[in-house]
Amino acid sequence: MELREGMRVVIRYRSGEGATDALGTVEAADASSVTVSTKRGSAVIPRADILLAHEVPPAPVRTGRPHQVLSASSLRLVSAGAWLPAGSTWLHADNVRAELSESDDFVQTGWLLRSSPEAGSRRANSALPIASPGMPAAQALDACEAWYAERGQPPVVQIYSADASSTLAEECRELGPLLRERGYTPSAATLVLTGSTREAAAGATRAADVALPGLSIEVSDTASEQYITALGHGPDSPGREAYAALVRGGEQVQFVTALAHHPDGSTTPVAHCRMAEVNRWAVVTNLITRPDLRRRGAGRAVVRAALATASGRGVRSYLADVEADNAASLGLFESLGATVSQRSWYAAR
Repeated sequence: MELREGMRVVIRYRSGEGATDALGTVEAADASSVTVSTKRGSAVIPRADILLAHEVPPAPVRTGRPHQVLSASSLRLVSAGAWLPAGSTWLHADNVRAELSESDDFVQTGWLLRSSPEAGSRRANSALPIASPGMPAAQALDACEAWYAERGQPPVVQIYSADASSTLAEECRELGPLLRERGYTPSAATLVLTGSTREAAAGATRAADVALPGLSIEVSDTASEQYITALGHGPDSPGREAYAALVRGGEQVQFVTALAHHPDGSTTPVAHCRMAEVNRWAVVTNLITRPDLRRRGAGRAVVRAALATASGRGVRSYLADVEADNAASLGLFESLGATVSQRSWYAAR
């Protein structure tokens, strides 16, 4: 993608050991760096550190409500942008040529190769075909397999449907049969649910407005150590640091907690979720509820609070990736007006 002055963009780039986002207007762009004017000031980003860049908002490809008009690949790209490890790169013929010629003229399109083996996340350790890689699919898969082999990882490819059906998107149609020929087996489906933030929040624009009796809502820019532990990565977990970097990665990320109030004045966290703003979409991830308090509305309350916060900032649409067998989460999002817009599978061997 060519970054030009005046273009409104979101750029995910390496920052220290992790990755962060810059959302704003391109002030300057040359061969070595891009300067983006953000709400926090100007960010000068070396081109070599750019992981993902795209213009905002993405152009609609069909008429309808805002959360219903994105193409299949654009929807997948929004989801990917909310959970993108620093060890990511784009597989494209132009990038191969640039690397061979020791040029910095890389493009952010093709297949997105993601790697964070210590984090133990499929999405952070799989290839995602977003557009043509500029080479035959078989050659691209060869390169993908070699890239993961260099990192001591098995290759995993995330493929996805064109819509709510199981029909593969155009970007995956040639790849599907090729994966089968090479012995890849797809996982159970993950469903992408999309909806309107305003509808989900019933018009509320502040997290506090949707709290249930006996609960308060806390919104933070930082994920607590308690939250990381509750997500299954305890203090002694070998992958805790890498997983925490994924959870906390990105500039436009917030963490919502529902707190139960007790007669003695103490509070207990009963539900949490993470919300990342990507390309003017709210992406809800990492929803958890205390096991002994499930089905009492705390999980729904934190999701509504997150979406009310997003709606208050002018974000109109949201999405969530939910495994097809997670009936509780599917029911929760459907109760907020979300519908299935896409299916995805992780193909591995």
